[in-house]
Amino acid sequence: MHLTTSNLRSARLGLVALACFIALAVTAWASPSDAPAAPADGSAPEGLVITSPRICAALAVYELAATDDWGLRATVANTSLNAFRDASRVPDCAPGITKALTQSFQPERWQLALDAADAVLSGSYQVSPAACVRANAVVPLSTADGKEPSTSPVLARAQCVMYDLAFIEVAP
Repeated sequence: MHLTTSNLRSARLGLVALACFIALAVTAWASPSDAPAAPADGSAPEGLVITSPRICAALAVYELAATDDWGLRATVANTSLNAFRDASRVPDCAPGITKALTQSFQPERWQLALDAADAVLSGSYQVSPAACVRANAVVPLSTADGKEPSTSPVLARAQCVMYDLAFIEVAP
């Protein structure tokens, strides 16, 4: 994406809108009303369900794409959208959104995640190569069991690896 005055203006407006949304959400959660308050443990407020492919894909990007790389963000978004399509549903990502908003939220990083999801959804950005396009699962290569990434069984199957993430195609 080329950096133009229009893009900067749109990004600023998006950040302002996001800040307003967060302020309204915090105000609504904090005000004494019939609406459920956010639980102290950071879990989603009772009854909150978020199943928007755009928002849930952006959450995956926000959580997984720690490196500032447009291709990585778009590939994570595309992979998430593929998983939703293969499952014929979008899982509720409200708990993840709540966690992101309540634990060191980074508005600029969230906007980049939304931009990546929007670009993939609109078709204005095409992920490549084909192995990355077909991926419907993302697996971090650093494992909790201490195995080196080079010995990981996931890496042996992965045909698309970016930074410390393997993008694989899993049969639905």
